[in-house]
Amino acid sequence: MPNLSEIDLGSALLSTVILVGFIATAFAFVKLTIIGINYVKANYLKQKEEHKEEKKLKGF
Repeated sequence: MPNLSEIDLGSALLSTVILVGFIATAFAFVKLTIIGINYVKANYLKQKEEHKEEKKLKGF
C-alpha cells in the first residue's frame, strides 16, 4: 500500500467527482427516458379512448 504522502489527493478527488458525475448523468438519462415513455403511453391511450368515444357517438 502506498504511503499517504505519495497519494495525489487532487487527482483522486477529481477522478471520484468525474465518476460520480457520469453515474448521475446515467441516472438522469434513465429517468428522462422513463418519463418520456410514460408520457407517450398516457397520450396514446387518451387518444385511443377518444377515438372509441367518437365511434360510439356515430351510432354504428
